[in-house]
Amino acid sequence: MSVTWCRWSLLALIALQAVWFGWLYPPSALPPTFVLLVMVGPLLLVFWGVWNNRTRAMVIGGFILLFHFSLAVSEAYASSQTRWLAIFQIVLICVYFTGLLAVRRQKPRG
Repeated sequence: MSVTWCRWSLLALIALQAVWFGWLYPPSALPPTFVLLVMVGPLLLVFWGVWNNRTRAMVIGGFILLFHFSLAVSEAYASSQTRWLAIFQIVLICVYFTGLLAVRRQKPRG
């Protein structure tokens, strides 16, 4: 897998969060816009850096995705209704981290 997989998996994760919390299963206890801001906002902050192949942004994105990974694992375990979305999110995050390994193996510039 290459760094391109990082880009596309992050884009798919942003879309998945928007569909999950904004359309399919909006939260009932909190306003959906607040939940979308909390879930998608940090991913959007690092998106352009990841898309432009900036190593620092990719690593920061990985730290942010650790939170999403733990949320997806707990959601897959606890809720049979959203299990398929959570498993899809886990797969996308694993693809991102596999692409992040390709960044480490790149030759340094210069």
